[in-house]
Amino acid sequence: MSSSKRRNAGERRSSRRARDAARPSPTVPVVRFCLLFALYIAVFITLSWTAVAERYLHAPLSRFLAAAAVPLLLVLGDSRAMGSLLGFDGFWVTIDESCDGVAATCIYLSAVLALPSPWRARLWGVLIGIPSIFAINMVRIVTLTVLGARRPDIFEWVHIHVWQALVIALSMAVWIFWAERFVRPRPALGR
Repeated sequence: MSSSKRRNAGERRSSRRARDAARPSPTVPVVRFCLLFALYIAVFITLSWTAVAERYLHAPLSRFLAAAAVPLLLVLGDSRAMGSLLGFDGFWVTIDESCDGVAATCIYLSAVLALPSPWRARLWGVLIGIPSIFAINMVRIVTLTVLGARRPDIFEWVHIHVWQALVIALSMAVWIFWAERFVRPRPALGR
């Protein structure tokens, strides 16, 4: 190999190394996302545990969820709500702050806000996610109430093991849908 070819090959390697060194490590965005995600969760969950949140968020939301479930349950049997108590065919449940969907919403919103994306995309994440998590939680409340009336022997197991995992998985699916649809860069046409 001639000296000019060696020099050109060496220059290409040097410029490639310089370009690679200037490129940020792929772990930097992941670490940034994880740190922001943890920070947002800590802030949201801490705020949701306050007396103000209990009075103005959890208690009204629990009453609303109980009342909103009644028309859905009336299709299947006798149902009524009294505050945050929901009854169906003689089986009563209390919708408290652990069942109102706020924690799942806090986790979802933390993931939306932590992902590097334009604010418009984040707004779409909020507009898509909150109603979706509300709908998922309403299905959870209705199915658990019917299950409690029909099969009280497995109610607690399904409540703790099945529906908690489903709420997490479905909330993650909503986040993935949002990230794929509104955040992920699209390839340019004609390439």
